[in-house]
Amino acid sequence: MIQPRTRFRLKIVAVLLVIAVALTTLGHWILHSAEAQRSGTLRLKGLQQEVSVYFDAWGVPHIDAQNDEDAYRALGYLHAQDRLFQMDILRRIGGGRLAELFGQESYATDKFFRTLGISRHARQYAAQLEQNADQPHVKLIKAYQDGINQYIDQGRTPVEYRALLTQPDYFSTADIAHVMGYMAYSFAEAFRTDALVDHVRGTLGERHVQDLVPGVPHGLPPRPSGNPLTVELLQPLLDQVAQVQQHLPAGQFQGSNAWVVRGALSASGHPLLANDPHIGFAVPAVWYEAHIRTPQHEVYGHFLAGLPFPLLGQTRHHAWGLTMLMNDEIDFYRERVNPDNPGQVRVGDRWQNLTVHEEVIKVRGQEDRLVRLRSSRHGPIINDHLASAAEDGSTPPQPVSLFWTFLTPGSDSTEAFYRYSRATSMAEFEAAAALHWSPGLNVIYADVDDNIAMWATGRLKRWPNSNNSFSLLDGSNRRDDFLGYQPFSANPRLINPASGFIYSANNPYPESSVRRILPGYYAPAERAERLAELLKSRDKLDFSVFKAMQLDSQRPHAVAMVQDALPLFDGELLEQNLRPTAEQAKQILTDWDGRFTPDSVGAVLFQRWEDNLMEALFADELGDHYLHFRDTFMARKTLASLYWKPASPWWDNRQQPIMDGRQSAIEQAWIRTIEGLTEQLGMAPEEWTWGTVASLQHKHPLADKIPFAGRLNSARVEVTGTDGSMNNMAFKRGGDHYDVEAGPSTRRLIDLGNLESALGINPLGQSGNPFDPHYNDQAQLFAQGNYRAHLFDWLGIRALPDRLVLRPRGK
Repeated sequence: MIQPRTRFRLKIVAVLLVIAVALTTLGHWILHSAEAQRSGTLRLKGLQQEVSVYFDAWGVPHIDAQNDEDAYRALGYLHAQDRLFQMDILRRIGGGRLAELFGQESYATDKFFRTLGISRHARQYAAQLEQNADQPHVKLIKAYQDGINQYIDQGRTPVEYRALLTQPDYFSTADIAHVMGYMAYSFAEAFRTDALVDHVRGTLGERHVQDLVPGVPHGLPPRPSGNPLTVELLQPLLDQVAQVQQHLPAGQFQGSNAWVVRGALSASGHPLLANDPHIGFAVPAVWYEAHIRTPQHEVYGHFLAGLPFPLLGQTRHHAWGLTMLMNDEIDFYRERVNPDNPGQVRVGDRWQNLTVHEEVIKVRGQEDRLVRLRSSRHGPIINDHLASAAEDGSTPPQPVSLFWTFLTPGSDSTEAFYRYSRATSMAEFEAAAALHWSPGLNVIYADVDDNIAMWATGRLKRWPNSNNSFSLLDGSNRRDDFLGYQPFSANPRLINPASGFIYSANNPYPESSVRRILPGYYAPAERAERLAELLKSRDKLDFSVFKAMQLDSQRPHAVAMVQDALPLFDGELLEQNLRPTAEQAKQILTDWDGRFTPDSVGAVLFQRWEDNLMEALFADELGDHYLHFRDTFMARKTLASLYWKPASPWWDNRQQPIMDGRQSAIEQAWIRTIEGLTEQLGMAPEEWTWGTVASLQHKHPLADKIPFAGRLNSARVEVTGTDGSMNNMAFKRGGDHYDVEAGPSTRRLIDLGNLESALGINPLGQSGNPFDPHYNDQAQLFAQGNYRAHLFDWLGIRALPDRLVLRPRGK
């Protein structure tokens, strides 16, 4: 007879066994019900003929269709089965709809993006496409989205929706603009710097501004100092932008490298192209690769989630890549309010009504929120919902409106992307580039006819009078009105230069006069200078040289700063017990070659010293604003400039006299470096390696949203490179560790003499499904600096074992 205690234990075991079986069944269901189909047969509505899709060893689809609409309908379905949640997240960010998934924690982010006017513009964009429904690119947009929506109908719900207990909804043409809007926002450095510079102008004066913004063309008219009552107008915007960036579930565009050489400089005798756009790392990786062939065209492309046309690509005739142009697309206007009617603002000598828009933000688990938004003739009022002054009965803040090229009626870049892959000559490609609106991009190009070129694409404001970087303008004064866009023919460009090469690292185009340089928010010059140096150092360039260039971790600017500062690194500055350590560290820096490799100690010493020097230089004047400033392009560019300007007023330390002046700041930064590193890593400098403090982990959008989702993050790995090296690894400064947040989103190498030899790499993998074999199968290759082939040879493609046949439904 079984004892009661034994019977109880058996029941517990039975219950645990049932739970284990249930969890195993659930796991199996989650694993296989969302699995991508890469072989067999599928039927899709709307197909005119059968489509064959071959999948290579990395999960890249090679689509062979008899017409374009079938190809793009297939692409939409395939893109969705690998990346649906990513596609959904990108459109929700731009459209201000994250709270539908994540609830109250995303409400502020949604309200911010609704305030920018992207959603309202997207509705206008959708109507614009409907009016042009017969255009070829519009037909393909609709075919692509039909493929996405058919995948949603299949019931293969990605794991993320199951975890969130929700379902995806259909995609519409407005979502194209939502994705493009987020892309344009992440390119717009003005959101992070214009308000801050205006604060400096209003509190510190024009001299501080001139040194803070090195390279501003002198042809721009000086702006008057800010009114003390309005200096803090956009402080809430700075706070909101910082908060939004911290919580965005997708990477932002940070910069890029691209270069191209003519055949005379290459070992193959044909042009070579290299490109590595720098974007925030995330899970899954940014780009989705696909190869499409129809009787109309053929392209191997890199696609952004939710967009049907490749932003990077190669055809049988040409190849192209992108970098950020860094132009000024945004102006902020202080609007003068009618004291008798807060719904009106001044325009010249009269009052004009503000337009009111109402939008509904759905918040998961709560009632819908009605948001009232206002706009002036310049654009949306962006600080109505960022300040709380009016809520406590005090005077509402002066409205600040936003002019943004992206929001211009008629703005559309999809036709340009569509035509890039269909051009059959450089002239046709240039005509396609002329159609691009926003954001501003450099398009770098090479073709089989030994042409190389680069165009500044996007609508560029007429300047200098209508290109007011780093200023808040007077919305009531006609002097500050937007004056329109210059014709594309006036945009900067380089075509077959005598040097035989072209490069871009987010630097301005070369001009004979500084007054002709396009105003913008350019990156520090060191990547561009390093790239030019490397291109000039070899006569016959090939992929091995290009690989070394893309993986280069050296910062010559850092070496120059160290060599200048070394005489000031006196051990006597430190306490007695730290002097031996300091002398050893100084010797390491003396021998340092400027490379940021995992075993480098010099890299850690320099980075920590540079962080401390930046704080000594700017924190006292900027106060709370310093945290907003510290991680911008402007901060690094200004430090690199002011380091060699000992007379700059920024070296005057208002809070700590011991750090007043350049020499004192350099010395005190060194003291803090040694004290900080010994406290963090011990007394042995040989153990202070870059690999100890710098690492990369790709984070999943749900990692901080639901329990255990952190397991979807990638493994943490050491990095080679830093913020400012060719192998650009961007991170936030000021902490003990450097968690890399952005870097090469892909690395591409293309020889126009042998298109089948093209190489590339993805930081993670093709699939966004955590249980898919192609989820992170390229991560190790990427971390080690290796590449893989881009299959472009149909003889080899047809021999691939994984083939999926898509057939018209009903046939």
